[in-house]
Amino acid sequence: MNLTLITSIIDTPNKPLSYTPTRSVYTKQERFDQTKYTIETIRLKIPDNKIILVECSQLTQEEREYFINNTDYFINLYDKNDDRIIERIHSISKSLGESTMTKYALEYIIENNIDFKNLFKISGRYWLNDKFIYDVFNNNYPVINFINDDTNNALTSLYKIPKNMIYDFYLFIKQSDYLFYNCIGYENFFALFLKNYTDIKINKVMGVSGYISVDVNAIGDYMNN
Repeated sequence: MNLTLITSIIDTPNKPLSYTPTRSVYTKQERFDQTKYTIETIRLKIPDNKIILVECSQLTQEEREYFINNTDYFINLYDKNDDRIIERIHSISKSLGESTMTKYALEYIIENNIDFKNLFKISGRYWLNDKFIYDVFNNNYPVINFINDDTNNALTSLYKIPKNMIYDFYLFIKQSDYLFYNCIGYENFFALFLKNYTDIKINKVMGVSGYISVDVNAIGDYMNN
């Protein structure tokens, strides 16, 4: 069985990131609609799969019910009413927010002993396109793409890791706050984690596309790189 993790923030704060004053050009409704499409493509293209979605937004009843009804496990960190969590996710460090959501997801998976073979991770508002080939990912290895063949820069909008890497990844995230507070790129952080492994399958055709938050005219397309 597969498990797909979606990290999502549909209601972004009006706060800058370390590399841009504009966190997102999309409205909450637009981001919600884009995330719904993320879910639709996962259901369509990844067989024998369950979805875990981690959100951090104050949701309407409609939004909450959609996520509950269309995922298998739904976690909204906003509901924890913990200002420390919100501060991490809304900080200038994008990697601090991404790692916080991933950490809570992995913690939930481990504590609830969820059964699966492989964990796919996709960023909310990205979608699996016509170049996505499931058979490329259906193995016991991590399947990743190094951006521009740079082994210090691993694509994080979509990757797959086997279950036996989950706990190590969880610990690595927990021990790396100093990197996140110094605004390391999450792609660089993930590549740093992957250096612990030699059996990695490089896939240059990931088959994922997504909306770039800071530019309404830009769509990230990772079909062929």
